[in-house]
Amino acid sequence: MRPRPRKSADPREIELKFYLPPGSRTALEASPALASLESRQHHLVTTYFDTPDHLLDRAGLTLRVRRSGNTHTQTVKARAADRGLATDRTEWEWRIGQNKPDISLLAKTRVLAKAATAVKDRLEPVFVTDVQRTTRLLRLDDGTVVEAAIDAGNIEAGPVREPVSELELELKSGCIGPVYRLAAGLQVVAPFWISTESKAARGWHLRTGQTEGGRFGQMPKLERFMPAAAGFRELLGGTLGHLVANIGATLRGDPEALHQMRIAIRESRAVLQLFERHLAAAPAERFAAGLRRLGEIFGEARDWDVLCLETLSAAKADLPFERLEELNLVAEVARQFAHAALADALREHDFTALVLGLAIWAEGGMAQPSTLGDDRMSERLGTLAPSLLDRAAGKARQRGRHVGRLSVTKRHALRKSLKKLCFDVE
Repeated sequence: MRPRPRKSADPREIELKFYLPPGSRTALEASPALASLESRQHHLVTTYFDTPDHLLDRAGLTLRVRRSGNTHTQTVKARAADRGLATDRTEWEWRIGQNKPDISLLAKTRVLAKAATAVKDRLEPVFVTDVQRTTRLLRLDDGTVVEAAIDAGNIEAGPVREPVSELELELKSGCIGPVYRLAAGLQVVAPFWISTESKAARGWHLRTGQTEGGRFGQMPKLERFMPAAAGFRELLGGTLGHLVANIGATLRGDPEALHQMRIAIRESRAVLQLFERHLAAAPAERFAAGLRRLGEIFGEARDWDVLCLETLSAAKADLPFERLEELNLVAEVARQFAHAALADALREHDFTALVLGLAIWAEGGMAQPSTLGDDRMSERLGTLAPSLLDRAAGKARQRGRHVGRLSVTKRHALRKSLKKLCFDVE
């Protein structure tokens, strides 16, 4: 999504983050996009700070001091908004002369003034990252400038450590669309998969043994006078942001995060169905098919979660202990197989290619609506929206005819139509 103009002067960090599996770095650096560019090496040792009761983390803030050579940089980041495929968050930075935070700098920033008072004299180091970073600067279409950073190293929380192997594409200036296209091109030559989980979130997991948990979707910011293509981009960007925000916690086994990813897939499909009459048929059908296949994999894993974590627990009073134990064992084995298939799907080329393809398509439709669909995608959203909602309501009404005589399968189809209609109206 194109960066939205903001009233606030607070600096932003907008980036795409990808996990690099073993062996992919060599192919990545040999790619035509990176091979001819000058690279710079940095040894970064970063210490994250918080209070004993995790006050900053609970407030959605991360405070760190990074040492690179003899230079120390203090950074505060706000939690990302999850409104698009790229991570977009507020970031404040100061050059300091020590390896511990200077709280007085926070007090000079309006947004951080209260935090400065609350954490004064209470901060302690909570975890450390030690990485070798290789950076390259790329100049893309439309004057877009991107820093490509490859990180290799470790996250350490006391005696526990976890390896870091990442590619970060940070937007320095311009539009995010060319960054999506760059990532899609790099993925053709080097295997990697998208994940928005920050080093800070991974560090907290190492320190506490707990994940961030499921992240809920956020309402899109729509305006009646924006072009319909812009509304489509906002809606689809929101569902994709909701999807990728839950990857890390899902891979760590969090049931709610998996549930939120399944919701995000269903809502992405609902966006395509809402606009389908005005979208280019070939890409719309291809993306819908990819989301449908993904939804089937997530649906199976979610069904086993519900059976193992909810249904069988509720059946304690109705089944003999021995029978319940037997069912629990069989169901848990099936659940683990379903989760393994889900993890494989998230790490495969097709998943990242799908979400990047959707983002590229939606973003490209802003500059050239004809690549997205018909002439009505250039109309104001407020003009087109009533006909979109009338069509969605008509589908639900058609499926609800003679509801008392519907089979179980058709009642289920009606329920799904009503859920999509609720999402469309919201």
